[in-house]
Amino acid sequence: MLYLLRNLKRCKKADSKVASFYLDPTANVSKLWEAKALIDGASDNELVSKSARTWSVKGKVYNAICSHESDSILIGQQFGRPYKVKHKDAALIAYSSWLKSKELATKSHESKDALEALSETYRYLNNYGIQAYEGGDFKAAFNHFDAVVKINDMLLAGGMKGVLATPEDLNKQKYLAAACAINANMLETAFPYLEDLRKVNYSESFIYEGLYKYYLERDEKKAEEALAEGRQKFPNETALLFNEINHYLKKGRLNELVDKLKIAVEKEPGNVSVRTTLGNVYDNLCQKEWEGGNFEKGNEYYTQAEKYYKEALTIAATDFNSLYSLGALYYNKAALISKEANKLSSDYSKEGTRKYNEKKAEMESYFDKALPYFEQAEKIEPKDKNTLIALKEIFAKKSQFDKSNAYKTKLESLGN
Repeated sequence: MLYLLRNLKRCKKADSKVASFYLDPTANVSKLWEAKALIDGASDNELVSKSARTWSVKGKVYNAICSHESDSILIGQQFGRPYKVKHKDAALIAYSSWLKSKELATKSHESKDALEALSETYRYLNNYGIQAYEGGDFKAAFNHFDAVVKINDMLLAGGMKGVLATPEDLNKQKYLAAACAINANMLETAFPYLEDLRKVNYSESFIYEGLYKYYLERDEKKAEEALAEGRQKFPNETALLFNEINHYLKKGRLNELVDKLKIAVEKEPGNVSVRTTLGNVYDNLCQKEWEGGNFEKGNEYYTQAEKYYKEALTIAATDFNSLYSLGALYYNKAALISKEANKLSSDYSKEGTRKYNEKKAEMESYFDKALPYFEQAEKIEPKDKNTLIALKEIFAKKSQFDKSNAYKTKLESLGN
């Protein structure tokens, strides 16, 4: 009983000290920290924690902490002395304290007081949410922005004026919360807000990125529908375009990709990876046609692949992926011609020998084309095994076995 009385007194003292702080916030800031220590200790007591008053005092104290730190942030900004927030969870603690006070209220005025106090807390939640967002703590930022939406709902349900004055304000708050949840990879948490925003046609493309990510692991058809809807509404938004490109790449839907990548090339003319990716798509289409025996069509794709790889290297001459890809394109062309030459190797007639020698010379010319690109690629990524294998094989084909063996040794030193 004595312990209970002591904690009840702590609660009363905390209330008194926070009142003193508000009389002169500059001179009495020490009173605020005394109030915090008192109420933190009192609210841990099981019996004291069952009183609505305990939590209303804690709510007052933490609202005051938020007020003090918010003022310190503003002053710091004005005088070029950034203030580092000391109590990052203060607004959330104030919020949860007022919720607890409302939950335990036995009188109507106690419940109303809690709701009115939350009307103040919401401002701090937004301030601290922005601090968390700018610091890269997206989960904490979501918790703050989400609490504001909940406060607004509670006030309206209690017949009071909401803190978000217009539907646009509400949608903006939901968007902030959803964006933070997505960045924190809390897709299930973000989903209800994303759907709400989609229904009201909120004009932000990130909504559709979020819906695509959410559905991708759950319903591929809906993921594609969300992406298509976003692309239709925001045709100039490159982030959605690249999501679409990556999706089609993963699914191997290469023909559908070509037009989308060409759009990306137009939108971002200096983007090396877009050109290399378009080259890769044409390269893959080329290989498929060659494998199917359709050499004419395959060669058309080959020409396009070569074009985009070279364009990429014009923008960035030392881009590894572009160097390797162009080298591999020539290497694969040489390998294709090598197969044709092998078919002629058993024809010892004069005409057969002539054709064989022509094919062999053509094959060697493509290996010669590939060589400098692989050598440049090796300088950039000296431990890339695919590059080293290609160099080993090219030098073997050119009968330069000392160099081929050197690459073989290098590969062996890298292990599996």
